[in-house]
Amino acid sequence: MRYLLQFCGLSDPLQLFYLEQTAGPAFAGFRPFQLDALLSWAQLTAQQRHWDLPAIHNAVLSSWMERADLIHQWQLRLREEPADRLVVAGLGTQLDWEQRCEQLLLA
Repeated sequence: MRYLLQFCGLSDPLQLFYLEQTAGPAFAGFRPFQLDALLSWAQLTAQQRHWDLPAIHNAVLSSWMERADLIHQWQLRLREEPADRLVVAGLGTQLDWEQRCEQLLLA
């Protein structure tokens, strides 16, 4: 199974809470935005959802490497934001992301 990791942008904790309550991908916020925290969250999420741990690990590492410039920009931007702002990431299967898009269209 293929897993997709998306970096969604900056958010406050309340908006993140709303995202976490919806069906579909798992969402989390990070401050600071670092690979070790992202990997820890992704592995915990994989265990909770009974996903393939090695596939999740590979998805996170490859996304981090492929988007290194973008991640650096998010890290710099986060330093300029208020202390309660977080970088939000979403992780899910293709079906999870399709469900999320359908929810957005129906809202």
